[in-house]
Amino acid sequence: YDGTASSLLVEPERTNLIQYSEDFSGSGWFNTGTTVSIAESITDPSGNNNSYKLIESSGTGFHFTNTYTSTLSSANTFSFYAKSSERTQVSAFFSQSGNVGAIFDLSAETATASGTGNTATIENVGNGWYRCVVSNNGSSQISNNIRIGVQNGALDSYTGDGTSGVYIWGTQTEQGSYATSYIPTDGSTVTRVQDQYSKTGISNLINSEEGVLFVESKALADDEDTRISISDGTGNNYISIGYSRFSGNIIAEIFAGGVLQTVGWGANGVNKLIYHKFALSWGSGTMNFYMDGNISNTESVTSPTGMNVLKFSTSVGANNMFGKVKQLQVYDIALTPTQLQALTS
Repeated sequence: YDGTASSLLVEPERTNLIQYSEDFSGSGWFNTGTTVSIAESITDPSGNNNSYKLIESSGTGFHFTNTYTSTLSSANTFSFYAKSSERTQVSAFFSQSGNVGAIFDLSAETATASGTGNTATIENVGNGWYRCVVSNNGSSQISNNIRIGVQNGALDSYTGDGTSGVYIWGTQTEQGSYATSYIPTDGSTVTRVQDQYSKTGISNLINSEEGVLFVESKALADDEDTRISISDGTGNNYISIGYSRFSGNIIAEIFAGGVLQTVGWGANGVNKLIYHKFALSWGSGTMNFYMDGNISNTESVTSPTGMNVLKFSTSVGANNMFGKVKQLQVYDIALTPTQLQALTS
């Protein structure tokens, strides 16, 4: 639920590498220039009162709390929730030394990354709380030291007053180029398995000679190969819409009798991280692909046969769909251009 509408969230398998994601009182967390105290009067994003206040010392220097994870490799993403108190700025670091991470201004709602290979985002999750996210692409600057700091201006040391700070809750470090939904931990790492969806025995709802597969969705990343398909359960006969690992490209595929019928992209130059409406129509020897009210590809095709399975993947279970899906519809007739335009507008 994004504040306006709901969608089906489909996520990959991820592990929260931070063993104490909410307890900052000493269980794996170490303070430098800060103290922490439980904020019993503050409601955290889960609706409980388990957040902590990170309080700067009265000395000069960096003011942060830090923990260690298993050795990080490849792309990694660190996220946590923060709420303003006397301070409105908070920082996140992937490294014990150097400004390798990001600073988040909770008042201006801005995220500024620093250091090689870092990107940062901030999301308003309500009640004054923000999810702060910094991702690293695998730069050599990264270490297994994870830090959250109180800031007062630039991403640098400063002289604190001994009482000011920010509220923090819900930390997560995961291997991957983007943050997934929060995985609570309490003494060990925790893994959430990937989401998988399928529906079998629906041959009476699918017309192999003609039809339309319609999806309204957005991707979680621009570099993942993902699909939604209807098929006969094999790689021989299927229809699929998906996101290509190549930036901006949308997949619209038809296989019939084990032969790929389509040769082009469904669309290209697409911002995959926002919602779009896609419709793949087939019948009478033609495939038409519409996106957001406009036709983006048309090809001559042979229709597949025997389709009776819907999967959030390819027909054989590969390239799982990871994203947010608002709508998914299957029609047993090929809609007209006017209808396809209206459906995807």
